[in-house]
Amino acid sequence: MQYERLVQWARDVWSERWPGRRYVTIWASTECSNMIAQNQVKPGRRLKGKARYDGLQPLDCPVITPISDYGTRGKKMVLTSTAGAYRFKFSVEDGDPFEVVYASSYFDDDVQDLTAIAVVPEEHLETWAAFEFVCARAVRPRIRRRRDVYIIGGTDSFFDPTVDWDDVILPEDLKADLREDMEAFFTKGVSIYRQLKLAPFRKLLLSGVPGTGKTMLCAAMAKLAISQGRIVVYVSGSDRDGASFEKIQRALQAVTAARYPVLMIVEEIDAYLQGDDKARILNVLDGVESPNNPEGALLLATTNYPEVIDERIAKRPGRLDRIFVIPTIQDVGHAEQMLRHYMADQWRDEHLAVVDHLLDQPGAFVREAALHARMIAAHAHRTEVTLEFLQESIDSLLKQIRQGGDFLRDRRPISLVNPSPKKLPRPNPPPFG
Repeated sequence: MQYERLVQWARDVWSERWPGRRYVTIWASTECSNMIAQNQVKPGRRLKGKARYDGLQPLDCPVITPISDYGTRGKKMVLTSTAGAYRFKFSVEDGDPFEVVYASSYFDDDVQDLTAIAVVPEEHLETWAAFEFVCARAVRPRIRRRRDVYIIGGTDSFFDPTVDWDDVILPEDLKADLREDMEAFFTKGVSIYRQLKLAPFRKLLLSGVPGTGKTMLCAAMAKLAISQGRIVVYVSGSDRDGASFEKIQRALQAVTAARYPVLMIVEEIDAYLQGDDKARILNVLDGVESPNNPEGALLLATTNYPEVIDERIAKRPGRLDRIFVIPTIQDVGHAEQMLRHYMADQWRDEHLAVVDHLLDQPGAFVREAALHARMIAAHAHRTEVTLEFLQESIDSLLKQIRQGGDFLRDRRPISLVNPSPKKLPRPNPPPFG
């Protein structure tokens, strides 16, 4: 095991530098090797235990190849998480100076997940814990009113909350329920959580097959939150590091430190429920590592595949407070509303003839049908999308689905709470032509 080699190396270094001095070997915070922390936490920093941080010295460790990650910090590109070995030096008022031998390394070639160990004098554990806290605070994003959206794990291009609430096309009762749940939590729920001596942390899950508009809904709810003076923290799994609990942990630290109410968004949360990270996510959802932001924090998570979320998460009260199933198109009124939206200035009343063929499809199907119809018209050197062009577009997409499988649908059953609304009875639509 890699950590055993790190521990043995650290103990050997300690015995050579401080022979006979007692120590303990501990799991340590990886933030101490983060380049942001090392650049911001300056020598001379006073710590608990009447101690002072006196700086660090990099060490050669035969089992670690030093390497740093990088990312944006404000408008600058900086080095961040780092694998390496160090000697952290401290002085104590009316006492002898001491050191901590520290090493952080990646344990898995396939996952960029740092783990760190440290050899610490047992009598100075309090000072070391204070130093770890200072490093973590330096690394976590600074939530200030200067910005409305903070991206964890990517750049601002990964999430842009510009969707108006009126542009969200969902069954009206579901749409109203979602908005009311968020507003009720921030306006009334936070104080109730406090009265019960609970961290004000509410957790909502949006579940549904691909293409039903969950990402659009997240953007619209984020824009609503911003309009009410709240901060949005968005966890992105779209960068080269992918979905890792380390990102969620950083987001939770940022949420805890914020002095504003926060909407935290994690899309495709099922991607984070892998290996050891699954137990860590459970701890967050159980409240063990919940952010204790006195202004309130609302987690909005999404999933395309609810059945991969362990039933212990979905069905245990408290882990998820509400689960909203975002349905496919269930009635002709919903279908017409969505088609009118995507056809925009190209809408013609004759287009009503196709709405029956949009039932049971996700919103992405309607969007693509409208877009493809415009492309067909343009190819024919026409400026108007006729019913014929729209029918041709829908026929083409349905044929693609039949030949390529249900790429817009999840054929596995959704078995969580809040089943989608009942379908209205309707006759089978006639074929085109």
